[in-house]
Formats: sequence, C-alpha cells, structure tokens
Amino acid sequence: MAPTEIAEASRDARVGTVVGERYRVLGRIGEGGMGAVFRAEHILMKKVVALKLLHAEMGQVEEAARRFEREAQSASRLNHPNIVSVTDFGRNHTGELFLVMEFVAGESLADVLAREGRLSLTRACRLAGQILSALEHAHEQKVVHRDLKPANVMLVQSPDFRLGETAKILDFGIAKITESGEGEQPLTKGVMIFGTPSYMSPEQATGQEVDSRSDLYSCGIILYEMLTGKKPFGAEDLVKLMAMQVTAPPPPFASAAPGARIPAALESVVMRALEKERERRFGTAAEFREALEQAEAAGSASADAWARLGTAAGPALWAGLGTLRVALGWLVRQMARASRASIGRLPPRAQPWVKPAAALVAVILVVALLLGHRHGAAPRLLPPKPRPVAQEMKSPIKQIEATMAEGHLAEARILIMQQISEHPDVARVRYLLGNLEFADKNPSAGLQAYEEALRMDAGLRGDAALLVNVRRLLLDNRLGRSALDLMVRQIGVPAGSALAEIASEDRRMDIRQDARSACDNLGCADKVDRVKSYALDLAQGRNCAEKREAVRQLGATKDSRAVEPLRKARTGDRGGFIGRVLGRGGNSCIIKDIDAVLKELGAEPPSRKKR
Repeated sequence: MAPTEIAEASRDARVGTVVGERYRVLGRIGEGGMGAVFRAEHILMKKVVALKLLHAEMGQVEEAARRFEREAQSASRLNHPNIVSVTDFGRNHTGELFLVMEFVAGESLADVLAREGRLSLTRACRLAGQILSALEHAHEQKVVHRDLKPANVMLVQSPDFRLGETAKILDFGIAKITESGEGEQPLTKGVMIFGTPSYMSPEQATGQEVDSRSDLYSCGIILYEMLTGKKPFGAEDLVKLMAMQVTAPPPPFASAAPGARIPAALESVVMRALEKERERRFGTAAEFREALEQAEAAGSASADAWARLGTAAGPALWAGLGTLRVALGWLVRQMARASRASIGRLPPRAQPWVKPAAALVAVILVVALLLGHRHGAAPRLLPPKPRPVAQEMKSPIKQIEATMAEGHLAEARILIMQQISEHPDVARVRYLLGNLEFADKNPSAGLQAYEEALRMDAGLRGDAALLVNVRRLLLDNRLGRSALDLMVRQIGVPAGSALAEIASEDRRMDIRQDARSACDNLGCADKVDRVKSYALDLAQGRNCAEKREAVRQLGATKDSRAVEPLRKARTGDRGGFIGRVLGRGGNSCIIKDIDAVLKELGAEPPSRKKR
C-alpha cells in the first residue's frame, strides 16, 4: 500500500481500537460484501498483519458466521509461499468475528493488467506457474478456491531484483473444503452460485457441484488475459456472460491479440484449460503446470531459432511462403490435369506460354486467398439466409419447459444458458430462467431474470407463475422491497390484487404504505382495506404527526369498524404529561383528534380513568 493510501486509511474510525485483545488497527485496506480488511499490528510482537473483520450485522447471521469460520478452517490448512497465510482467528469482545492474515505489501494482478495490458510471454507463464503451484498445494489439502481472479492474486516484488516478483493467492472467503467432517451440515440449502462471472467455470455458471478443475478453468482465463490483454468473454449482461462461459468457444489468440506472436503450443495449453467439459481439461494443477512449462520451453526454442535468422519477421514470412508454395503446387497440378488435352489443340507458338500463365493465375488466387483469410473474410458464393429466430426457438423452449417439469434443473439450466448465448434478446428464455431460479431456491437471481424478461416483453406481466413467485417474495424481509419495486415499476395493473393485500395487512410500515400509494396510481385503491391499513399506521406511528394522520384517515373512511382501533389507541395512552409535552411516548398528543373523529363516526369516546 502506498503512503498516501495508508494516510487516507488512517482516518477510519476503527484506527487505534484493539481487536481480540492483541491487534491494534492501523488503517483500512479495503472492504467486501461480508467484511472489511485492516492493516493492524500485534501489540506484543509489533508485527504488521492484515486483519479481516466480519461486519457486525453479519456476525449475527448464523450462516454468515459459519461461512467466515469455514474461511478460517480452509485457509489454515494451507502453508505455501504462493498463498497468503492465515495466522489467527477469533471473536472480538463486541461479538465481531475476525481473521488474521499475513500482510502483503504489493499490488494486485488486476491493477497490473489494467495499467500494462498484455504481459510478456515469460512473465505471464512464470506467474501462471506460481498460481498453479499454489493451487496444487490447496487441492492436495482438499481446498478449492472457487473465486480465483486477478483481484485475488497479489504480486510482491522481491528485495533481490534478480528473483523478480512473487504471486500470492488470497481471499479463500468462499473456498470449499471437499472433504466435510462427520455430521457437518452444508452452509446453504439449495443451489448457490459463487464466483466472479468473468472467471467462472461452466459448472459454476450452471450451479453444479465444483471440484478442483473449476480453479484450473479460472487460471486458464487469467493466463489468457495475461497473454492477450483481454478476457476471452465479455458482456455487460451478467446472465449473457455466464451463458458465454457455458457455450461460447474462446476466441483464438490470433484474433484476440494479432501482434502477440504467441506460440501454438502455448495456445493449445490455454485452450485445453478452457474446455467446457471438465473431463477434457487438465486433471490436476500439476499436469497443467507441466504442460505450461513444456509449451513455454518449446516457444523459447522456436524464438531463438528465428532470431538466428536475423529477422523479426522470420516466422510469419517463412510460414506464409510455405503455405503459398504448397497451395501453388496443388493449384498448378490441378490446372495442368484439367487443361492438358486443351493445350494440345492450341497453336504451337501459344503452347509454351500456357503453363507460366496458369502459374501466374494460381499465384494471384493464392495471394487473394491469404489476404482474405488474414482480414477475416471468408469467401461466400451466396449470402447467408436469415434464420427465423421465433421458429428456431420454438423447439428449444419446449425442451426447456419439459426438462424443468421433470425436475431436471441442472440440465434445464444448461439448455437455458445455451439459448441466452445464441439469442440474448428472447424474453421467454429469461422468463424461464426466472422460474428456474425460484425452483432452485435462488430468488434474488430469479427476480433479476424476471426484470430482464419484462424489460424485453411487457406482455409477460400477467403470467401466473411470475405473479405467484414475486407475490410470495413480498413476505421475505430481505427481498420484499425488491419484489415490491418490480411489481410497481414493471408489472403494474396485473399485480393489483397482491399490492392491495400488502397495502391492507403487511406489518412492515414502509412496505404497506408504498403498496397503498401504488394502488392509488394503479387503480386497485378500492381493493385496499383502509381501516386495517390505517389502524396499523396508528399502532405503529413513530411520532404524533404520523399518528394524527392515521386518525384523520380512519375518520375519512366513514367506516364503523374504525371505532375499535381508535378507542384502543385512546385507552392505551401511556405518554402522560411528559409525552404530551415532547410529542412522543404515547397517544396523549392525539386524544383530542381521536375524540373528534369518534364523534364524527357517531361513537362516544370512552371515559378516562383518573390517575
């Protein structure tokens, strides 16, 4: 970390506090979804460490705490020079869980790639070899990383410049221990998809069980990016990006980095690591590393040979000439066979010029062919016929629906990903993905898929399965707000009945009030039970102004059912004189308002007992 960054971090409120009775916080390094990482110092040993603290609210969530403990378990198994070591784990006096790691002074591979772009062949292979060496050790300890990416690889410069830089893998926060202890319960129910889409293996993208070969796929993408300066797959739409991981072949190096001159043997190694079927990849990190070393050695030997030729253009020149010579010979032979009889019928003076002329034509044809191939132009005799998407999609959609109906969710996910990769703008496929995610107990992803489907085709707003799934999610404390937003912004009128029910009875004040406002705009206001709704407002009001408004609205209903909640609020007054003065602490401040509304409704206010 640079001095300016440390100075910036030092202004954090946690600076100076002591964690676990032995680690003093010096400054913030970064923050993630589950916790924050700080630079800290062991009080007695005066050793600088990296301290990861689980967010306080997450520490109260059993699954999050168990996952944090699992990170400590998995990381503590690992002791390798290319893995950031974990040295301590515990719970602070405030209840916060913490993890202590080796402090690494360097920069991430992600930052290096963003600044430098494509790395040299030697440097890329050296770093990939170190990453694979670390994975080899982790996999031997039955630990799979599951989120390997350049941001999780730190590069540390050795004090001895001759030794170069060292890659260190960090953040085993979602690592998986492939051998569970006896009686150990899984951390989650249903299918959970972990990882970063740009570096995610096909089996991760489809929610399947992962093993060590998933890490090898991610390492293959990192190596591809280091060699070409580009990721093999890219899309702003995360679902489409995951679909590309499942179905799309990685672009060859010649198109990704035309001027890179990457040896074919090295490209072959990377492409094997990026096979969609895990059985076709390298079986182990050691096998991948050995193949990489052999390909690098072969590439270096080839480069030395061309260097001795005295020209940097040697490989391309000689390869082109060889191809030209072979093609030219073949064309000349074919033309000679086809025209031998015709040559004999020509005038004697013309016959000696026929073969050279044919050779010249062949040369022109071959050169045109090579130039066309270089610029990516494929010769076509006829323009391709447009493929009717709707007709083409009909059968796959039925296949997906049948597969889901039979309960084969993993197979259905693969079919959906294939269709999204080929037809990213077909709303029906996104809708089916939403149904699949809800069936697979992943409602957050299901909502996102529904949102995309409705954006593409508003005609899906009234779909029964979509409405049932979103309506059920309204009761979820974590995702209820997102479900309500989807109903209001994109579903609209077809969601009227569900919105009216929420507006009438939901115990969450903000959700209930927003649903009530939505019904006022969507034409479902007459379905809202306003007495129930405003009675809840009155009971849950946080101050006199909110309660007074609820009393007024109850009076506006002109419904005799409003009398009971009003009387209850009046007799339930516990604010007393202080509450009346401060405007809080009970219903004393709204007694007069309640009495006036009761009178309007033809009900006498109950007599108050003397105190």
